[in-house]
Amino acid sequence: MKKIPQHIPCGTSIPIDNPHAVSVSLPTIADVIGYESKNPYVMQKLQSGYPRFFMNKLIHKVQHSILETKGISSAFDLIPVSSPHAVSLINNQLDQNLSIISDNGFDFIQVEKETKILSQIKSFIQNNGLNPSSRKGENYLLNQGILSAPFDEERNIDGGAEEVIKKTLAEAYEISSSNDVILCNTGMNAVYTAFEAIRTIQIRKGKTVFIQLGWLYLDTIEIIKKYSNDKYFQITSNNLDELESWLAINHADVAGLITEVPNNPLIQCLDLPRLRKITQKYNVPLIIDATIATPYNMEVLEYADIIAESLTKFACGNGDVMMGAIILNPKSEIAVECDTEIRQLVEKPYIKDIQRLAFKIINYKSRVEKISENTYALLDYLKHSKKITAIYSALNPEYLDNFLKVRKNDLALPGLISIIFDKKLHHYYDHLRFPKGPSFGTEFTLAMPYVYLAHFDLLQTTEGRQYLESIGLKAELLRVSVGTEPIEEIIKVFEEL
Repeated sequence: MKKIPQHIPCGTSIPIDNPHAVSVSLPTIADVIGYESKNPYVMQKLQSGYPRFFMNKLIHKVQHSILETKGISSAFDLIPVSSPHAVSLINNQLDQNLSIISDNGFDFIQVEKETKILSQIKSFIQNNGLNPSSRKGENYLLNQGILSAPFDEERNIDGGAEEVIKKTLAEAYEISSSNDVILCNTGMNAVYTAFEAIRTIQIRKGKTVFIQLGWLYLDTIEIIKKYSNDKYFQITSNNLDELESWLAINHADVAGLITEVPNNPLIQCLDLPRLRKITQKYNVPLIIDATIATPYNMEVLEYADIIAESLTKFACGNGDVMMGAIILNPKSEIAVECDTEIRQLVEKPYIKDIQRLAFKIINYKSRVEKISENTYALLDYLKHSKKITAIYSALNPEYLDNFLKVRKNDLALPGLISIIFDKKLHHYYDHLRFPKGPSFGTEFTLAMPYVYLAHFDLLQTTEGRQYLESIGLKAELLRVSVGTEPIEEIIKVFEEL
């Protein structure tokens, strides 16, 4: 997507005509509401969707093929899963012995549709990123003669693709060994694996409580709630005074703390040096999701024990690979202690995804630098716009000092911002010419009505809306992932409103 398009119809894959796309066009607020409420008129148009919430069309074809060839009764559901190892994780977590159907390297869980466990299985797969790769589905269909040719794309097929990724990340995070970088099936699998490894280690020490610091991504919150056996503490603000006071009394029971830097979608930066001092004082392992920060914009690993990053975002830049990474701080005792556990738990990515990302990650640094440059310029334009009443970025005065403490250089700036207009969002969103859909971190500017897509259920009740307002999430907030297009073109889209 070299130029900003005029209009992308509802349901079109983003990137356009890419069977591995992880986003989908939702060009109007009515389309967004239709998508969230599962309106058939909208749902039948969808060519793609975010893979943890939408079954990729290639995977759907594999499912249909196996249902037919195996003659499976309509009383059963076939749930696609990334591997037999993933099924073992599900069995362990849910205390099940699930039936697996494997065919030519592709795996499904067979479950009766009426059973209560069905929703738990699907939820575990979604929360923890155990969805199968679309490229794996493509490979199956090619081998079965259902597809005649693979999608034409650039991949690193010369060998050593995994090491290319790990070495790039090791250099970016300024660690000496690529062995401290562990690739995962998805970004959420990185979060879950880090969480579960620390939980397992800490239980042996009698520590069971996890802390959620700040408002986190929905599935990260779900992981903490569901898999800590209800032993968790939430601080939905960024209040380190509250954290320190609570830890002074309760630290003996704490297994770990999870946070995001900066958070999504308000792009608020914690005081990382202070947070690190607090967690070290009370011996609390710290997991940080640094996807928005990127290793090129902010120094995060120095203040964490373990970093989780979704490589689907800025590391890929094209929105057509699902993958994540765990980066271990080699100076951290708990990270070293968790190493073996992490490698046993992690769901490894599919080889063709590795090859695709190895091709795209070569430009990770230059991509982030261009996005940062554009973000500075766009913010400078937006602050003078009379149509915009609020802007959220890493430069917000309330959190600016925290950002500057860990900024990599004077030009560094996370390429994600959020804005609020002077009218209801649909007045502007429906006419905005950017690609509009879920995800971020793409080379092309991508807009998303964040609260509608992430918290639609809460918007349906007065209590839910009040809760969102209390944590600073306004329904009319628009999140913008700034791209690498000429800045004049990006600004022009806003000028057209």
